[in-house]
Amino acid sequence: MKKIFAIIIMTVLTIGGIIPFKAYAADVDSVLNDPDWNDYVEQSIDIDKTPGLAVAAVKGTEVGFKNWGYANIKEKTPMTEDIPVHIGSCSKAFTALAVLLLQEEGKLSIEDSISDYIPWWHVTYNGQDVDIKVWQLLNHCSGIPNAATMAKYPLYKDADEEKIAHIAENLELKYAPGDTFEYCNLGYCILAYLTETVSGMPFDEYVVKEIMQPIGMTHSGYDLSVAQGYIYFLGRPKSYNDPHAKGIEGEGFAVTTASDMVLWMKAQMGQIDLPEKLENAIAASHEIIEAHYPKDGIRCDADDCSYFNGWYITDDGAIEHGGWNPTFKAQVIIDPNKETAVFTDCNSTANTQWYAMNSCYNELNGNRNYIDIVRCDMFIIDIIASALSLIIAGIILFTVIMLMTQKKRLAAKTNTIKKERLLLYARIIPLFIFLCISIMLPYVLGAALGYAGFGYQQVWTWGGQSAIVMCLLLDVLIIFLLITSIARYIRRKNAIID
Repeated sequence: MKKIFAIIIMTVLTIGGIIPFKAYAADVDSVLNDPDWNDYVEQSIDIDKTPGLAVAAVKGTEVGFKNWGYANIKEKTPMTEDIPVHIGSCSKAFTALAVLLLQEEGKLSIEDSISDYIPWWHVTYNGQDVDIKVWQLLNHCSGIPNAATMAKYPLYKDADEEKIAHIAENLELKYAPGDTFEYCNLGYCILAYLTETVSGMPFDEYVVKEIMQPIGMTHSGYDLSVAQGYIYFLGRPKSYNDPHAKGIEGEGFAVTTASDMVLWMKAQMGQIDLPEKLENAIAASHEIIEAHYPKDGIRCDADDCSYFNGWYITDDGAIEHGGWNPTFKAQVIIDPNKETAVFTDCNSTANTQWYAMNSCYNELNGNRNYIDIVRCDMFIIDIIASALSLIIAGIILFTVIMLMTQKKRLAAKTNTIKKERLLLYARIIPLFIFLCISIMLPYVLGAALGYAGFGYQQVWTWGGQSAIVMCLLLDVLIIFLLITSIARYIRRKNAIID
């Protein structure tokens, strides 16, 4: 009765204007246990056949977790908030923070040129020598083209930060430094090497010691064992351990858990006591410096945000980032003003992590907004490539049978040698053209996905294995058709002569 009476009194005072009205959004538990929200997320899991999904949410002092599926399907290991996962490009915020921490320590300034710390550094624009500022790498407006450099990443693990950074040596820039925003993974690899050079420590050790450990992220780091990752192959999730060089850790291969990411999100919102220099560096990472906007006015990929220091910063003050590795996808959004944050991660290239993050964040802010779920691009590519592979394999089998019975069928033909030669040319010229096109298909597919220069190895690594199988089968089919055409001509020629 006392509780009911208190509610009545509060309601009367609020209506009377004595106590100002404030709309409270949903709490963490009510959102994570909401049947409609769970149905929505599970719909995405079903559509994309997502192996496992981890969700962590923070609202004020409240923390909650929700998990679906498996960290390892074969071993039936459930996905939990304590399972280590790759977070893709969400790693960039750690790399940027390392650079800003070095600035806080007085060891560099983001206004400095890269060549101040890397003696061999040399890039050009329009054939003229230019230099790149540290902040230009941080904000993706260095002029380094992302697509071309991504294709040059070596996949073997012993390629370190210095070797990857050397990809940019003597590079011709796409834009003048500071002019244009273009998201660039190589830029953050260079920042990792810069961190290593200035700190005198390996990049991964510096981040773990100076950032992760003070925050309390004791299960995070680099080159750690993670949940089994999956790609799509023949319409199903297939376990795959993608190869990657150590030197690209700065742009996309940090390892953490949903539990540790709660601490990371709390640190961004000022809810954890940290060393002063780390607090100052975190504050600097959220700062929008207008002088560092790209000169052409394009702030980032979206109209309502800017990119600074490893974060997309929205106009209303939230910071966010997504991440995509060949076998993992992650998403994090943090609003320090509303003390609301969500992290999601799935161990495949599904889009489930984005739908889960977006809907959960909106629910926490009292705004139910469920975007229509669309099947992820890689799944669609896999389904199409798998279907075409089966069709092509059937045609190859038919072609082999036709080749084996060709001699008998040709016995009744009466063409002249000249006509048979013309028929040969009419077949082999277009087939040769089609073979060249077929061989180039992985490069075309890579360009269509936004990575010009990608070829067989890169498309295979990034999960397009069904597409590669399709291309190879198509090559085999065309080669068989060429053999069949040449064999026909030889057999007809011999028959006519005889």
